Amino acid sequence: MDHALTKQKIKDLRALVGEGDRVAIVLQDDPDPDAMSSGIALRTLLGRNKQTTPLFAFKPVTRPENLTMVHMLEIEIQPATTEDLRAFDKIAMVDVQPPFFGEKIPRADIAIDHHPGYPGGAAPFEDVRVKYGATATIMTEYLVTADEKISERLATALLYGIRSDTLALSRRVTDDDLQAFAHLTPLANYSMLRQIDRPELPLSFAHILAGAMKRLVVKDRLVVLNLGTVKRDDLIVQMADFCLQFEGVSWVAVAGKLEGKLVISVRNHGMSGNNAGEAVKSLFADIGSAGGHRNMSKAVIPLRAWRRREGTTRDSQIESRLRELFTPAIKAQAAAARPAPARNGN
Repeated sequence: MDHALTKQKIKDLRALVGEGDRVAIVLQDDPDPDAMSSGIALRTLLGRNKQTTPLFAFKPVTRPENLTMVHMLEIEIQPATTEDLRAFDKIAMVDVQPPFFGEKIPRADIAIDHHPGYPGGAAPFEDVRVKYGATATIMTEYLVTADEKISERLATALLYGIRSDTLALSRRVTDDDLQAFAHLTPLANYSMLRQIDRPELPLSFAHILAGAMKRLVVKDRLVVLNLGTVKRDDLIVQMADFCLQFEGVSWVAVAGKLEGKLVISVRNHGMSGNNAGEAVKSLFADIGSAGGHRNMSKAVIPLRAWRRREGTTRDSQIESRLRELFTPAIKAQAAAARPAPARNGN
């Protein structure tokens, strides 16, 4: 950890926030564990409480595991409006940067994040460390450098934030992330972490699961399933993760209908020549939102757009069509990744 840099950042941050200032901490839409834990950590660093420094988001938490985290760690996130934010002396944001919000925020005073791709200079105080795997790592470094006491509740939140944003230390992880993780590990409540990790599944999903398992076929190392109508998108994600564990499976595409959209979750083992994010972009970016990382990605397509392009939204035909789409896309990626044959020197 770069304690010299962080010590100066803490000094600048505390100098910016006056003792009597009311501070709003704004999180991205549908806040994730990294954002929520970082928000709590910033409030701790500033020596504030929920009343003087509340957390805000324009769109609420929706994912079941994140809602479990909110409930178990008693995290309060207020709905944000532009007018409400105007009433605060300072506006801070963590795990996100001002351009994300456009005109919705009146201004930005503090921005702490690890995501690349945003122009700098949008806030008087900025600390953007794009090599870090999680903003929670930055905030842990702040707390350690400032010699602040990290409570069990905060340690649990930060540990889960790092773990979720780095896929259990398997994606974009750095020595800084590992150091933060190691520091937080003995301080966290692992009983809470287990409960957050495994939110309850609705009993109705058992029937969907039973039907899907009967149709599961591994062909060309690919599993494709359409679950039909589901109540939560995390059920699609959990099914994709589950199917990737089967012998002989390298790629999984699981779809489901949710609130007028077709949600497709894609997983692979992240091996050379496999890029789940590029696969969904190439297949679905023209009719919906699509993207992600090498080993995990997602597409969300309005059903009307799918019907317009594919001609039907019948569940059985969606499943077969997805296999038709993914099979050549995966083969093309594999072929592109193969080294070119050596040329004869003649």
